[in-house]
Amino acid sequence: MDRIFKDHMSELYWLAFLLTGDRERSVQAYTGALNSEAPAPGLQKFMLTWARRLVIVAALSTIRRQLRESELRTRPATKRELDGLARAASVDRAGFTKQELEDALLAMDVFVRCAVILTVFEGLRVEEAAGLLGTDENTVKSAQARGATEMIWRLAGGVRPESPRFFSVGQKAMAACG
Repeated sequence: MDRIFKDHMSELYWLAFLLTGDRERSVQAYTGALNSEAPAPGLQKFMLTWARRLVIVAALSTIRRQLRESELRTRPATKRELDGLARAASVDRAGFTKQELEDALLAMDVFVRCAVILTVFEGLRVEEAAGLLGTDENTVKSAQARGATEMIWRLAGGVRPESPRFFSVGQKAMAACG
């Protein structure tokens, strides 16, 4: 298990940083996950997935209070946001830099950001994300759609959602996630 954390230190730390939005808490989450119990022998091919899940759980535990407060500020997504998320999710990979994605994600409110990271970037089912975030599936779906729209808006340089450029950038952004 230590080898997995050493070989993938940068990506695991970045995952913790994106979730917490705080460098100190990211280190705390990373080391907390590193010190967790390793999975049973015979599960070697799942080690990186397991390590990522440990980092997620550790990172979320460091921001639990902020998640609750942020969740209360999260309003339901509009039908347009939900439809846009479904359309944009099937586009091929595009060329946003790591820094552009990081800036767009870190500008989001913490609950929305975590919902997007877990469901879009990490590819977790909404049910899994809801369990990790300690909330219901509808709240995660709303946060996911709202966050994807916000991320696209930021990557488009503040272009209004009605603009054709917004949808074009949205396709690139969602492709970069998957």
